[in-house]
Amino acid sequence: MIWYAAYGSNLSRSRFDVYLRGGTPVGGAHTYPGCRDPSPPRSDRAWECDFRLRFGGSSQTWGGGVALIDTENTDAPVKLRLYLVTLEQFSDVVAQENWLDPGTVDLSDATYEPHHVIGPDHVYRVVLRVGELDARPVLTITQDASAATAAPTMRYLKHIAQGLREAHGCSDDQIAEYLATRPGVAGTYSRDDLASGLA
Repeated sequence: MIWYAAYGSNLSRSRFDVYLRGGTPVGGAHTYPGCRDPSPPRSDRAWECDFRLRFGGSSQTWGGGVALIDTENTDAPVKLRLYLVTLEQFSDVVAQENWLDPGTVDLSDATYEPHHVIGPDHVYRVVLRVGELDARPVLTITQDASAATAAPTMRYLKHIAQGLREAHGCSDDQIAEYLATRPGVAGTYSRDDLASGLA
């Protein structure tokens, strides 16, 4: 068992369940096959790490940029939701994040120190170990630091907002405050835009 640390749309349990069981997320443009083992997480909890949240790259599912972890900046903690899943399930989530078939990414021998790269052409190609909890590794995935900053779509941010409410109990104002200063959001959406658009 490992802890998968979600910080983007997978903060939302209903969105993460699509990776587990298969289907199309609300507002998304891609249907996912689901994990080989569709069992729900054994547990989940709110957590934070010191790396900065930013948005970049380009999403075929959502349009616009997607959430990334910037490991070179620690000025604003990232709000995470940890899911207790098997390493196989996490590997299948990583595969689906990269539009690969479940079972095609093998992380069983990875050390994650400081990270593990799964392939040269994948979008979410960097697997990070961001800590440990209850003697289990806390793992997440992100893009290369070279990914260009890009604004996310509001329909993508809505899943993040829902997850922040579920896991961290954030109010609409707190969500707007959290997202408004992040690279990719700053200069595109105001706090008022976020507070009204994500309510």
